[in-house]
Amino acid sequence: MDKHEEESTRNIGLLVAGFALGALVGTVMGLLFAPKSGRELREEIKEKSAEYYGAAKEKGAEYYDKAREKMSAAYDSGKEAAEKARGKISDAASKVKKAVDAGVKSARKKMDTDKSG
Repeated sequence: MDKHEEESTRNIGLLVAGFALGALVGTVMGLLFAPKSGRELREEIKEKSAEYYGAAKEKGAEYYDKAREKMSAAYDSGKEAAEKARGKISDAASKVKKAVDAGVKSARKKMDTDKSG
């Protein structure tokens, strides 16, 4: 995921959280200033609290699932990149080993030639 997508997702989350907080504050203020008895007011606050709690819990679960999916995709992508890098390193190590072996053979051959000649 690129930086723009992360920022966009975060901004949407903040917007939803701000909207929910505003709705909650507005509801509580409306209930507090409504001409009702204390018992009715407490009961209505209790009902609204349960309603908002349920909605927040649902959204939280939704965002959690999305985050898990993105984390899993990032993990898989990182694992794939690591495997590719491991393959390239192995290939490079093999090439270096072959070059060293060739250099050693060449040096031995030269030394043998120098001794005999």
